[in-house]
Order: sequence, then structure tokens, then C-alpha cells
Amino acid sequence: MTLKVFSALAVVVLLLGGCVQNNTPDYTAPEQGDAGFLLGKNTRADELYVNGETQPGARDFRDVFIAQADLSSIQVIKPEGGAPDQDWQVTDAERELLQKAIMTEFTNTLGFESAYNIVETREQSEITVNTTVVAIHPHSTREQVAAGAKPGGAITASISLVNSKTGVVMVRSVDTRSSDDIWAFNQVESEDPAIDLIFRNWGNSIRRGMLHLQGRSVDPLVQPVNLKAQ
Repeated sequence: MTLKVFSALAVVVLLLGGCVQNNTPDYTAPEQGDAGFLLGKNTRADELYVNGETQPGARDFRDVFIAQADLSSIQVIKPEGGAPDQDWQVTDAERELLQKAIMTEFTNTLGFESAYNIVETREQSEITVNTTVVAIHPHSTREQVAAGAKPGGAITASISLVNSKTGVVMVRSVDTRSSDDIWAFNQVESEDPAIDLIFRNWGNSIRRGMLHLQGRSVDPLVQPVNLKAQ
């Protein structure tokens, strides 16, 4: 499978840390147009929100909780010129396998070489990783695929890092990743779906960015990120 690998949920993870103290874990998710949404060079993300208020000790955060992904409202963005196709819709059985794939890949990538401690509950953690799968985007209609078009597409996900103690968003990225393999973005029908590779790359991007910003990495492939207000 050929995968278009984007470089980052951004090396801005934990940049300036996140946030304002409050007494509840509830928060209002930032919306596009908020002052915290920034334009970035080398982020490779469609949208990037960085909370600019300093959180003391954020660079020392190690304990990470990976929350169950929100798969409740996955949209199907039909190909140009295509009619609505109910067969593109993700089934309950596929959502179950997708959930497992996300949890497994993020656990393995963030915990690689003991970079971060993956904990079992939010209460044990300093950072919570929240994932919402927003949409799938078939590149071609079934008729076009039958005529020889590539049977690929893309996945859009919103991934945020939240301060587990305050509930405040530190970093949020809305990113789209593509694959030439139909099985990697929609139909998840085995215990080892091709979609694993997409979330493995997202997980690796998160880990590299966090390590870089915490001063624990000298990875020459991590390029500086330049941010400016929208």
C-alpha cells in the first residue's frame, strides 16, 4: 500500500504547554477563528490550535491516557460527480475494529522505547489524547474504480492533547491522510486492518513532536515550526 505520509500533528505539541487552571475537567473545544488557531509552516495540518498560556511543568509530562476515539459521526465525503453510496458508510462492526486499531497503534507508538508511560485511566495521567474520526473521502466512485481508477481515499481526524488535570486543550490538530488502498480508509474487515498504518503514522508524529518540544530529541528530521496568527 502506498501511503502519503504527512509529517506532523506538529512539533508544536506541548509548545508553551496548555493553560488556565480550573476546577473541572470540562472545556469548550476551540473553534476555527479563535485567537489560538494559528497558521503554521511545517505543520502539515489543515488546522492547528495551540494554547499560548504557559503550563508550569508541561515539559516534564510523561503519563499519557489514550481516550476511546469518537467514531459516532463519521461523514462520507462523496467523490466529485458521484452519487451518495450507502455502502461507503462505516458499520458498527467496522467501528469496533477501528477503535481497536487506534488504541493499539497510539499505545505502541507513544510508548515506543519508553518515551511515554501509557496509563489506564485519565486520573493517572498528565496528558489525555482525544481522537475524533471526522470523515472518509473516497477518491473515486465504484464505477470509476471498476473502470481502472485507483480505489483509494483519505481519512480526516481531529486529534487533541488535553491537560488531564484541568481539562484544557493544549494542542488540537485537524489532519487528513491519504492511501491508495481502499481497505485503509473505509472497509475494516479483519483483526489487522490496513488502516493501522495511517494511525501508526499519526502516533509517531505525536511522539516525535512531544519529544522534540520537551527537549528530549535531536531528531534531524523534525523541522522547526513557524507559527503566526490567522
